[in-house]
Amino acid sequence: MISGIHDNVKHSRYLKKALGAIVFLLLLFAAMPEQAAAQSKKRVVQFSGFVATGDSLYGVAGVSVYVPGTTRGTQSNEFGFFSVPVVAGDSVMFSALGYKKQYLIIPKTYSSESYSVIMQMQEDPTELPTVDVFPWPTERDFREAVANVRLPDEGRAMAMRNLDPERLEELFKTTPMDGAANFRVSQQQLMQQQQNRVMYPTISPFAIPALLNAIFKGNGN
Repeated sequence: MISGIHDNVKHSRYLKKALGAIVFLLLLFAAMPEQAAAQSKKRVVQFSGFVATGDSLYGVAGVSVYVPGTTRGTQSNEFGFFSVPVVAGDSVMFSALGYKKQYLIIPKTYSSESYSVIMQMQEDPTELPTVDVFPWPTERDFREAVANVRLPDEGRAMAMRNLDPERLEELFKTTPMDGAANFRVSQQQLMQQQQNRVMYPTISPFAIPALLNAIFKGNGN
């Protein structure tokens, strides 16, 4: 008798679990069409536009335009234009090195197939900390090191010898001229020869006796 009662209790518990599982499955199947309908309501929108610098019309290249947590994204081209498919309700991020991040939300109730914007990026330069490379532990040690520097006597003597006026004049006379200097000197010599011909006309020595004879005959007549 007692064993029969235990069997009935186990059987009733089994029935309750089975009924609970069936009810859960029915509720799940009933909710799936609603979720599918909700997903089907999300419209795919072709999101495109132009990324500019501040208030100017200069395009910014290489700006990442994407929806965080998804695979939807692209980059602006060399002129600052972009185009990417998104879903109505997406929060689109604009990110680029040296600029502040910008967000834009596509309205959930947006019904058109395309959405265009002009996104103005604000500059946000990243300043790196200054690093001073100093081989001395303190500035005082640096000053003492500079004050204690002594130039070698050999170098000072060579510098004074190279600046000696007689040495410079000797170098000026013995240093060969380059092509430009040779051309300049030859032109000067040619001009000097032409001037000498004009000022001092040349006379052949064979013409001197004939010239004297003509002068005497002219005086006799």
